[in-house]
Amino acid sequence: MKNVHDIWKDRLQDYNKELQKYLRYIFNGHLMFVIIFAVGGGGFAYSNWIQTLDSSFPSAIVIAAVLAVAATMSPVYTYLKEADKVYLTPLEGQMKQYFVNALVTSFMFQAYILVVLLAVAMPLYVQTAGATFGDFFLLLIAVLALKIWNLVMRWTILRYQESFYHYIDTGFRFILNLAILWALFAQVPTWLVVAIAAILAGYLIAFRIITVEKTLKWELLIDLETLRLHRFYRFANLFTDVPHLKGQAKRRKWLDPILDRSKYGQSMSYYYLYVRTFLRSDEYFGLWVRLTIIASVIIIGSGVIWIKIGTALLFLYLTGFQLIPMMKKHELKIWPDLYPLPSSMKADAFRKVLVNTLAAQAMVFSVVSLWGGAWLDGLLTAGAALLFVVAFVSVYLPAQVKKMQVL
Repeated sequence: MKNVHDIWKDRLQDYNKELQKYLRYIFNGHLMFVIIFAVGGGGFAYSNWIQTLDSSFPSAIVIAAVLAVAATMSPVYTYLKEADKVYLTPLEGQMKQYFVNALVTSFMFQAYILVVLLAVAMPLYVQTAGATFGDFFLLLIAVLALKIWNLVMRWTILRYQESFYHYIDTGFRFILNLAILWALFAQVPTWLVVAIAAILAGYLIAFRIITVEKTLKWELLIDLETLRLHRFYRFANLFTDVPHLKGQAKRRKWLDPILDRSKYGQSMSYYYLYVRTFLRSDEYFGLWVRLTIIASVIIIGSGVIWIKIGTALLFLYLTGFQLIPMMKKHELKIWPDLYPLPSSMKADAFRKVLVNTLAAQAMVFSVVSLWGGAWLDGLLTAGAALLFVVAFVSVYLPAQVKKMQVL
C-alpha cells in the first residue's frame, strides 16, 4: 500500500497531465491570437489612459480593491476524490503533510495571478502616487504574505460544514484585505499598517484555537474539489469534448419570450430544438454572455475605432466557432432521429440559430461602440460586424460542418 506522500505525488502528477492535455486545446492558434490582440490593444489603451491621470486619481483604493478580490479568492486544491471518503478517512491522522502540500501547491498556482496584477498596477501607482518601480518588490512580498494568510485562513474555516461561516469569512477577509492593501498603497503611517496586520493575525489565531478540536469535513472538501474541476472542465469543453463533463440545463423562465417568438410547425422542429438548447445550456448561453461582456468592456474602454472593430470581429469569431459543436449536441440521442424530417433541415435550422445569435451579439457591440456619442464608430462597427456574420455563416460554417460530418 502506498503511503500518504506517494498518494500526493500521484494525485499532483495526474492533475498536471490532465491540465496539460486540455491546455493544448484551449491555447490553440485561435485563442492565442485573441489573447495577443487583447493584451496588445488593452495595453495600448491602458497606457494612454494612465497618461491622462494625476495625483487626484484614487489609485490606492482601486489597486487595493482589485488585489483584495484576487487575494480573498483562495481555494485550496486538495485533489481529493469521491472514494477518499472510504479509503483515506481512516488515515486522517497521517494526512497532515498531504494538506500542507495542498496549501503550498495552491499558493504556487495562485501567486502568479497576484504577481501579474501587481505588475499591471505599478504604472498606475507610479503615475498617480509618485512611487518608484523599486517599490514593486516590497509590495510583492507584502501581497504574497497576504495570500498565504488567506489560504491558511480559508483552510481553517473549512473545518465548518455550514456555508454560512464560509460566506461570513469571505466577506470579512475581503474587508481586511482591502484595508491593509489600501494602507500599503496609500502610504499611511506605519503604526496603522501594523495595527491592521495585528487584526489579521488575531483573526487567524482566534479561529485556529476555536477549530483545533474540529475534524476535517471530508464530504465538503471532496464536493469543493469536484466543483472546482467541473468549472475547469466546463471551460475546456468550449474548445474540445470533455468526457468528464456532465451537461447542465437551467430553466431560465425569463427567456421564454424568445422561445415564444419561434413559429410552430413541422419545419421549425430543429430550429426550436437548437434555440432551446442554446438558451438553457450553460456551456453555450453562458459562453455567449461571458464573451459579450468581455468584448463590451474592451470596446467601451478603448477610444480607437480600429480597436473597437477588431475586438468586435474577433469575439464574434470566438463565439461562432465555439458554438458550432452545438450542432452535434443531440447526435447520440435517439429522439431527434425519430423526427420525420430530412437531415438537411437540421443544418439549415442550426445555421439560422447561429446567424441570429451572432447578429444579436453584433448589435450589442454596435450599441456599446456608441459610448461617448461616437456615432460613426457605432455605424462602422455595426457594418463590419454584420458583414463578418454573413461571411462566417456563408464560408466558414459550411467548411466546419463538412469536417464534422467526415469525423
